[in-house]
Amino acid sequence: MKFITVSELRANATKVVAEIESTKEEVIITKNGKPVVLIRLIEAKEFKLDTSMKGGKENGKGNLQKR
Repeated sequence: MKFITVSELRANATKVVAEIESTKEEVIITKNGKPVVLIRLIEAKEFKLDTSMKGGKENGKGNLQKR
């Protein structure tokens, strides 16, 4: 498991996401030296994108619903 700071995530978000996709390794985000967020890869079967709600996928505002 990898640890990075909020500042590192802010500066390298695209790279961090790409790395998670390729390695499937979880990443813990720390703030002031304390772990605050866990980022992990999700499988398509875990969530579905609900575009029937206001905003829809076409506006980039689809809502993730847990199955």
